[in-house]
Amino acid sequence: MGLLLVFLLLYYLPSHASQVRPIQVYGLITQSVSLSPTKHLAHPVEEVLWHYISNGTRHRLADFRNQQLSIRHSQFSHRLEADNNGTRLWIRELRSEDTGSYIAFITLQGTTQTIDLTFNLTVYEPVPSPDIKMEMEQNTSDWCNFTLLCSGPTNPSALSYSWMYRHKEQYQPYTNGTTIRVSLQPESWDGEYLCFIHNPADHKNVSITPREFCPDIRRTKVINDSRKHYILLIILLLALLLLSIAWYVRAMKKRKKGPPSTVIDPLNEVQYIEIHTCQSDKNLKTIYSLEQKPASPRETRAQTIYTELQNVHRTSQE
Repeated sequence: MGLLLVFLLLYYLPSHASQVRPIQVYGLITQSVSLSPTKHLAHPVEEVLWHYISNGTRHRLADFRNQQLSIRHSQFSHRLEADNNGTRLWIRELRSEDTGSYIAFITLQGTTQTIDLTFNLTVYEPVPSPDIKMEMEQNTSDWCNFTLLCSGPTNPSALSYSWMYRHKEQYQPYTNGTTIRVSLQPESWDGEYLCFIHNPADHKNVSITPREFCPDIRRTKVINDSRKHYILLIILLLALLLLSIAWYVRAMKKRKKGPPSTVIDPLNEVQYIEIHTCQSDKNLKTIYSLEQKPASPRETRAQTIYTELQNVHRTSQE
């Protein structure tokens, strides 16, 4: 008889079931979030009662009956929606004060079983865009040394920072924290460092490439040597041009002055005389006579003059 009484009590008393641990949910201010069970319910839902706990105070949030949702808390007025027979609750236009615990009491049809689901909602601000600052250290021809600092405009204590190195489409986790110190050889300068700044509800990233600030010492040396060669070639060409101009100007000046004037030296003149026969004056004949002619500058002082002397008497007899 006692066993029958215990069985009847267990049959008519409503059963109660609750989840093992609360469901953690994250949301962003001005965004939407949904609170829903992680497992499928075996029976249809008769009603759902939603409660909200904030700062240790419990509030009646909303009721779902006959496919209708009734909002009971003014803080969530016009911001709640429900579907899946009231087991999933949507909160629109999230606010920071919406952070808290939400409990759904679900009653199944045809049974006395009640299921309790608890959701812990945390509302975050959107993550700001991060910024990377670089500080160069002493570099060599084989190593580029620098420090990277990742920061955001808000309080860094509310955010998490992590780094990742990407090279040739391969990603490798680097380290966590706002600051990293890096030493790279030239073959790794084409890689990329990414800083991720995130909270549980949002994340953003920014990247920087070492090639942007790591000077290739060897390539720079080759470029500088080539520049020196070009500069020397230009200087040589300019010098040749100046010499050509100077030679041309000098030649033009000589052409304008003309040939040098010829000065006749009396000592260089050729002297000409007349030769006569020894007869009376009336029979005096000039055998040879020639006007004086100035000597050419190119002729030498000594010249030989040839002439023919004839006998005047013999000529007359003939």
